[in-house]
Amino acid sequence: MRFVHLLAVLACVFIALPTAATTLTPPQTGYSATRIVKAGGTEISGKLYSENGNERWEMTMQGMRQVSIVKPEEGRLLMYMPDMNMAMEMDEAAAAKYGFDNIAAGVEATEEGSDIVEGEATTRYRIEPNEENGITDALVWVTDDGIPVKAEGESANGSFSMILKDLKRGDQEASLFELPAGVTPMKMPAGMQGMMSGGGFPGAPPF
Repeated sequence: MRFVHLLAVLACVFIALPTAATTLTPPQTGYSATRIVKAGGTEISGKLYSENGNERWEMTMQGMRQVSIVKPEEGRLLMYMPDMNMAMEMDEAAAAKYGFDNIAAGVEATEEGSDIVEGEATTRYRIEPNEENGITDALVWVTDDGIPVKAEGESANGSFSMILKDLKRGDQEASLFELPAGVTPMKMPAGMQGMMSGGGFPGAPPF
């Protein structure tokens, strides 16, 4: 899947909190876990932190450490490269294109049942298909306090799955969702946004 699209999917589908209206929105419960994503025959595993709807995902891709910071209320995506101590930020137009500007509004879903996942009691939801963005089928398993511990589905780009392991509830430091002191993000060049959308991580849906 395209890497930018992967982050949008994870932010909008894989971090979800059920409401009475069956609209899944980013969770407010603080927690940390190891997130494992599989798509297009590729696997990415990294430490995830979430607090008040914000999330930080630390991973290594092609030997380089990368940190994504998603702030739904602000519609922002920050990409930090610790090895180079530099960061980039999507401009508003690109954030809107990939769905980061409306993550906080949530997505529609239908309750389908309950399951035990990784030792957690969860409710299973089906995400409504989205023809515009290519989602053809998606399920997400959410705990009573709003933590998504599993997701899987199909899209125009292929199948994808996600699971959380070593889940630990608790408040997370606010600094995790900010760049290190002294690091000012540059705007992501349009050419790089196109390159990232064209082939970073095949298999998950463009959300």
